[in-house]
Amino acid sequence: MTDTGHTLGQEITFDIGETVYEQGAASDGIYMILDGQIDIWHHDDHEAHHIASLGSGELLGEVSVIERTNRSVSARASKTSKVLFIDAEAFRRSFADPLVRHVVHTLAARLRSSYAAKQTADRTDAKAQHFKSDKPTIEGNSRVVADRLLTFVELTEFPFLVGNLHTPQKHAQASPASLKVPLPGAPELAPNHFEIIKREGSIWIRDLGSPHGTIVNGEKLGKYTLKATARLHTGKNAVIAGAAESPVRFIVTVPF
Repeated sequence: MTDTGHTLGQEITFDIGETVYEQGAASDGIYMILDGQIDIWHHDDHEAHHIASLGSGELLGEVSVIERTNRSVSARASKTSKVLFIDAEAFRRSFADPLVRHVVHTLAARLRSSYAAKQTADRTDAKAQHFKSDKPTIEGNSRVVADRLLTFVELTEFPFLVGNLHTPQKHAQASPASLKVPLPGAPELAPNHFEIIKREGSIWIRDLGSPHGTIVNGEKLGKYTLKATARLHTGKNAVIAGAAESPVRFIVTVPF
């Protein structure tokens, strides 16, 4: 992370994977993204929920600054990003007008509600879900995966392979046809664990004979079971590499 002076605030550069702020931290200011991409995550114990990917011109951190609360989400750079940091008090002074302040507080409350709705939406309410892309996507659903993957990945080519990358590097390697997550300490994820395929006009997941198997929406797949494939439904699909207690968890989202 590097920073330089600016007439409006402090210009800061975050490298890929660097944390802008952590959930629960004090709200010391807001950030305007000048270039790059910052991803927003909400954590529940060992689970991770990807909220949004923000780009140039967008603000982050304004909700907690306005409401004078600790950060409700974490923000992390998924690309090298340049941001303008504006101190909390300086930002709040711009809302001296009571009407403006009322409107901003109302919008902040609505934004918090949208975070909660995003976490509780299930497949029976698929039409109410917000899709990040018009293509299927995959993202981390546990902190161990999210810390390596950083953002969601669009699925544009099939079959799409998912597996472990046994190297000391910090971040996942994504290509149009594969996703390799560096988790040398997680034997649950095999080097070639499962693939996402298209069949009969639908999206499916196929276990590739991994030692620990794959669980898709609660259904066990693997070489020691009767099934190796599972059809995905519209909306969010929970995918676990290994047994039910495995920390290697993904979300595969299928849009309409």
